[in-house]
Amino acid sequence: AISWKRDALVSKAPIAPSERMSPHADQIHNNDDWKSDMQPFYARATFMKMGPLALLYSVLFNSVLRILSYVPFNSLLHINPSTLHPEDCFMIPNSSTPPIAIITGSNTGVGFETAQGLAQRGYHVILACRNRQKGLDAVHKINQHIITSCREEDESKVVGKASFLQPLDLASFASIRSFCNSFSETYDSLNILVNNAGINSQGDVTEDGLEMCFQSNFVGHFLLTKLLIPSLLNAENTYKNNKYKDEAGRIVNLSSVTHHFAPSNERIHPNDGSSDLSENNGIHDKHFWLGSAMPGVSAATYRESKLASIIFTIELNKRYGGGGEKVMGIRSVAVSPGSVSSDIWRNESALTQKIYRMVYLTPQQGSSTSIAGSIGNLPIDAIYLQPYWHPFMR
Repeated sequence: AISWKRDALVSKAPIAPSERMSPHADQIHNNDDWKSDMQPFYARATFMKMGPLALLYSVLFNSVLRILSYVPFNSLLHINPSTLHPEDCFMIPNSSTPPIAIITGSNTGVGFETAQGLAQRGYHVILACRNRQKGLDAVHKINQHIITSCREEDESKVVGKASFLQPLDLASFASIRSFCNSFSETYDSLNILVNNAGINSQGDVTEDGLEMCFQSNFVGHFLLTKLLIPSLLNAENTYKNNKYKDEAGRIVNLSSVTHHFAPSNERIHPNDGSSDLSENNGIHDKHFWLGSAMPGVSAATYRESKLASIIFTIELNKRYGGGGEKVMGIRSVAVSPGSVSSDIWRNESALTQKIYRMVYLTPQQGSSTSIAGSIGNLPIDAIYLQPYWHPFMR
């Protein structure tokens, strides 16, 4: 089942790029609790040792699920983590204007399954993808699936739809600004933003002069979110059960268990793979994050981008979470999809991709945390959702 935790990053979080603007920044820099030996991070050597164990864990996990799928009455085992009770989700109004959701990287993989899941639950989902044709093909596929499923189920059920606004390239600040301008001109509010898109290849440089992986996974989403904040604040997400506090927009940032392997006192060089201690005294400070964003500095920008996504989540809640019982604010949550066989591995060999399909979660399984994070009533201190138990919880 989906589990959540108030990650150790909440109380001993590294400093985000935006933290230097905080009035408490000096207090943070002078607090010894922020040293790397107090942070839940692990060195590259540990990451390499954990690889075989993680693969074995995935094999055992998926083998058990495959075996249980043949067990009679397996629904009694409650092995479906994506089941969400309507009373614990945002209410879908019976109107001609369904709530709006934007999902980046949603033409394939976890993003596609998240988009389809939200559309089935009554949302108008805008697929924000780089390629127009692939986006339109995904829109058609989702809408056809909805029509078919409604015929097979209850035709009176409130369902949503998918649509495509315009291409969105997170490796281009100009593309992000153009997309947000078009959205603001067309829609008044945004109920859900899922920052899903991501790549794990490193070394390329964006047109903005930043490291491709770090900009695509984090910096681009940072700018997208910043520009959409007014629309998110205009939204209203309500629960059928009035004992739950209503919210403005909801933001979901895709992270990964690999965020534990982004220590501030180790910088892996992309040229020769060597590592050394950085000069920042064990602090994820401005110097560290600039190194992550600059080409040719770090070979661990994927892990660093996933850590940045969690820190960004925490900061969003601080700034826009609302105040008091009556004031609605934006809720932000980070999620890990787990180890998923998706297009993120498209640059791997055919054999490697085949192995991943056998032992990793399917994109539909991986979308469980994203869907729950988008519409579910979560514990007030839930910051990071994960699809199964991870050995790195503290």
